[in-house]
Amino acid sequence: MSDEEKPQEERRMVAISIRPCDGVDAAALYEKIKKEITSQPEYKLKWDDECKIEAGRIRTSFSIALEADFDEEVMEVLECMEDEIAGQDIVFQSAME
Repeated sequence: MSDEEKPQEERRMVAISIRPCDGVDAAALYEKIKKEITSQPEYKLKWDDECKIEAGRIRTSFSIALEADFDEEVMEVLECMEDEIAGQDIVFQSAME
């Protein structure tokens, strides 16, 4: 099957902002997030390689399979990291075909 014949996987792109707790290194926290939050293998969660750190906030994005519940697969996991993350927000999300 050629590349043109393979069905394109529908993905969701989500941009988020993460506010680390006081005293938590933002760059180190982002590396930990990328390593520990992997989702279900079939959803093929992919984090941006790099993040932007602005005013102490981590700004990044990820893509995940469209059928995945990204809130459950990513955002709720971030909420459980309450010792390191003071808050997180969804900045933008869109389905990509």
